[in-house]
Amino acid sequence: MKRSVLVALFLLGGCVSQAPTGPSITPTAHTDFRHDTLALTWQPGFCATGGGCEWDQTHRISIGLHGLWASEPHALEAQGVPVQEWWSKGCDLYDHNDTPPQLLPTTVEALRGVMPHLKKPLYMHEYTKHARCFGYDADRFFITSMEMRDRFAASAFGLWLAQQAGFQVNRDDMLATFARLMNVRDSRVLQVRCEPAHNGQMVLTQLWFTLDPKKLSRFPYEGAYLSSPDDQNGCPATFLVPGWTAPSAADQRP
Repeated sequence: MKRSVLVALFLLGGCVSQAPTGPSITPTAHTDFRHDTLALTWQPGFCATGGGCEWDQTHRISIGLHGLWASEPHALEAQGVPVQEWWSKGCDLYDHNDTPPQLLPTTVEALRGVMPHLKKPLYMHEYTKHARCFGYDADRFFITSMEMRDRFAASAFGLWLAQQAGFQVNRDDMLATFARLMNVRDSRVLQVRCEPAHNGQMVLTQLWFTLDPKKLSRFPYEGAYLSSPDDQNGCPATFLVPGWTAPSAADQRP
């Protein structure tokens, strides 16, 4: 089916009915934070920027998982800790501990299927910086995050986004389409992130969703969202949603 027909079907369909509720997690320490940020990657763009991804990066999916980040706990705010310091250090503000999570082999394998492949496994950084100080069970934390990613990828907007691969898009049109398809009325619940690719072109790399920690089970449907207190949109008015390209001979490994 042609892209124009698919887009028309999605737009004409409008809001999808809310699916059954999904997974959720509950912190057991430092619970006094306002919101969670679910960071999803647009893998073809993420891997085309910065240091790129490792040679064994899977091209099976385009919507990947970066992480699930709690906002700064109110107790740290009361101590005058700037939010930028929380963004930079995360759980290290409480104590520095780089002990990797003890995950089931099935969880590690599932994470390799949805996370960008970096020199050091991304899940280790995500756990030590964003999860360990909140007392989450490590397996449940990542399984919940992956299930949320899966639900978004299967949503009307996730399917619409997949059809944009290889095309230039308008940022405001994309945000309006998200609001329409997912029946979301609050502003700044989705923020899109772009970076220059290795060829200099600005490409989509991430999607950040501001969520109510008590309503993660509703994501990606209405009722799950909060408006972000910070404007962190990082895309120009128009940008490329890149698709996967075949690796060059130099990128191949035996």
